[in-house]
Amino acid sequence: MTEELLPPREMLLALVNPVEERDDVFRTWYWDTHIPQVLELPGFIAAQRYRTASEEPASVSHQYATIYEVEGSASSARDLLFGAGLGMSPDLDLSSMVFVPFVAEGNPILP
Repeated sequence: MTEELLPPREMLLALVNPVEERDDVFRTWYWDTHIPQVLELPGFIAAQRYRTASEEPASVSHQYATIYEVEGSASSARDLLFGAGLGMSPDLDLSSMVFVPFVAEGNPILP
């Protein structure tokens, strides 16, 4: 039996914040509109959303993180995302956004 090779997958980490006092409106837009639009772009396979744990201090730099699984280069996916012309919400703090591409290092480590 021949194993079919899958295209390499990488991760794109997005760290974001809402504009002050606009958290609820931001979350609705980000979860229900923005992430589905991103997942329609070529190469974006999946997204997992995260928020800071409630016990973390308010001084944490970013309140939300999204990890996008991408087929192929995460750097190319980031460039595609930035050039896609997706609408941005005024409730997103653009000045604090961080996007970092990651590549796997080695094989998965299992127990």
